[in-house]
Amino acid sequence: MAIFYNAYSDLDLPDLMQRLDAAARSAGDVWEAWSASDDLGPFHLEIMAEYGVGEGFKSECFTRHSKDHTVQAREAMLAFFESFPGRKLLLNGDVLVAFHPEQ
Repeated sequence: MAIFYNAYSDLDLPDLMQRLDAAARSAGDVWEAWSASDDLGPFHLEIMAEYGVGEGFKSECFTRHSKDHTVQAREAMLAFFESFPGRKLLLNGDVLVAFHPEQ
């Protein structure tokens, strides 16, 4: 069973990609896949409306891991997410994990 995390941020895409690659390397083999994008799509707008965020984020990334690595993958994702400056939102599927509207 695959488990997905999506993180939204105000980071520019090259910065997010560099951070994501470094986090994936330091996480070892717990993330099976990861990717970043600045094409956030319509789901992003629904999320922003649901959480009352007036302005959309600049970029997003996702990670995927197997259920066998849940604890390690979650710890790696939370550390990665907390390293973001500014506004940020973290979802597990469509379930809220963390939201920092301003920092």
